[in-house]
Amino acid sequence: MISRKLRESVRTAYDFCCGYCGTHENEIGSELELDHFWPSAANGRDNADNLVYCCSACNRNKSDYWAHDERQRLLHPQQDEWASHLQEAEDGRLTALTERGAIHLQRLRLNRPQLVTARLLRLQRQEDAQEIAALRAEIERINEHRAELETQLQEISKQLT
Repeated sequence: MISRKLRESVRTAYDFCCGYCGTHENEIGSELELDHFWPSAANGRDNADNLVYCCSACNRNKSDYWAHDERQRLLHPQQDEWASHLQEAEDGRLTALTERGAIHLQRLRLNRPQLVTARLLRLQRQEDAQEIAALRAEIERINEHRAELETQLQEISKQLT
């Protein structure tokens, strides 16, 4: 049995997101599940390195999959460099760069329509946040310029009186 303390530690380590698909628990509306990366059925342990915080869809899709051959093994969210195996396309879909990436992508069904939509929405939010930050900087620049002009206007007014 996994203690509440260990569960919270794993949950925090994954920043409250599914280690496989990246879905945040707030997007789902509840806490996610713990998956044994190396399944209990294959003698996987209940330790932090073997537990993955994940959504129910990814947990169901992964099931008790385990391959002893490293080339057939799924990617561990905190131990493998995903960018070496998977790439996100402009359309929000993931593409595999390696055999392991392809196995991971297929097994977890990481191009489910809802995930593709969520990736596109996250990208749009990031772009919107960048645009808002740029607009705020521009407003600040305009306000500084306005203050400079007001100061100049006051100086000219003093000279005229």
